[in-house]
Amino acid sequence: MNYYKNIEYKLELSIIDTRGNFVSGLNITYKIYKSLDNSLFDTGTMTEIGTSGIYNISVIFPESIQYRVEYYTPNKYENGIETINVEEISDIRELVTKVLGLCQSNYRIFSPHYITKKGQACMDSATIKTYPTAIDCENDTNKLAEYHIIATFDNNANMTGYKVKEV
Repeated sequence: MNYYKNIEYKLELSIIDTRGNFVSGLNITYKIYKSLDNSLFDTGTMTEIGTSGIYNISVIFPESIQYRVEYYTPNKYENGIETINVEEISDIRELVTKVLGLCQSNYRIFSPHYITKKGQACMDSATIKTYPTAIDCENDTNKLAEYHIIATFDNNANMTGYKVKEV
């Protein structure tokens, strides 16, 4: 599961006995640490959902870092530990925007360069720019990203390589 900064999540834990049944009515506590410096972020007691043997807490992670959650159960049950990596949702939005641009939405090619192979014109380099809107694409304003294309061809004008690198 992906976790993102400043979004509320439910962390859940279930306790199962030796027969495989959920155990209810227990006092389950937790501690959440920032893995980077081992500082305590949060601590408390988990709430059972009805009498289901499933316990949860609500948490909002305020930083894009790694957290460690330690769950403490009564003596005859096993304690647990979980590592959670929290990301900026804006990082994901930026990545998705770039991918959409490369899928040829609001996309332009500039400075195409051609070579001739076996009497055919073959584009061997160019620049791609992606934009947030069709109007920006039309006006070459507010580019999201810029890429350099390099293509190679054999003597029969068959492409043998193709690279797209972000500039």
